[in-house]
Amino acid sequence: MAIYQLFFIKNLRFIFIVAFIIILNIYDVNSFNKTQNFPFPDTTGIMKIDVGQGEDLWILTENYELYHWDGIERKFIRKAKDYGPIYDFSVGPDGLAVIVSRSPINNNVFIRSDIDSWEWIYGSDVRVPIISISNCDYNKIFTIEDRKLIVCNYDNAYSCDTLKYGIYNQISCAFNDKSLWFIGSGHYIYLYINKYIEIIRSEVPFKQIKALSEQHVIGIDYDSTLWEYINGTWTGISNNVKSASINYNDDIFYVDNDNIIYKISKN
Repeated sequence: MAIYQLFFIKNLRFIFIVAFIIILNIYDVNSFNKTQNFPFPDTTGIMKIDVGQGEDLWILTENYELYHWDGIERKFIRKAKDYGPIYDFSVGPDGLAVIVSRSPINNNVFIRSDIDSWEWIYGSDVRVPIISISNCDYNKIFTIEDRKLIVCNYDNAYSCDTLKYGIYNQISCAFNDKSLWFIGSGHYIYLYINKYIEIIRSEVPFKQIKALSEQHVIGIDYDSTLWEYINGTWTGISNNVKSASINYNDDIFYVDNDNIIYKISKN
């Protein structure tokens, strides 16, 4: 009887191991951890990260230099060298990159028009800072100039107009439905409805957001905690986060305080 039990236990253990290996092959062991690292080749700190589709990843360093992730060579390549210093940027779901640069006399908004070319679409006096930019896609770009919320629409050419005056610290246009989120008075998060209605969505201050729809946004609070908001519920994602973004597939990319870039895949 004891020999039979021992034989049964050994066979059961073997079956379990084989089944576990099959599961790993189907789902991929990395999907359980759901994190991936991206090497950044410099000791310069990363100030901001943003992503469009997939791994169309861009970063802005603390030296105001812009880099784009080359998914073929698996390395970061510096971009817009002749347009710096770069103070903010945004990547849309269609891959369009938009930058805010500063010259001795002007603040300027450029869109990427070719491999190493950028097209000017908007500018302001250097004394009036452009503090944030976000593009829904090629046809619609939002920016904040001092206390002005500005929208630039494309119809054979870009035309930029003031949408509203107010306290705006950062803006984010959602990929999925073009809803507009912003960090406003008191650094709380708001959903912009129209020039008369803005709905508050957080009870604590935030320093950065990235929106995916009017019911889905990620943000970093002043304790450097990364949060995700889905349909009214805030969920903590990670601590010690400096900057974060989310792509069309709900993959979250973030930079920690050690300037390490992570990707968290949900699918």
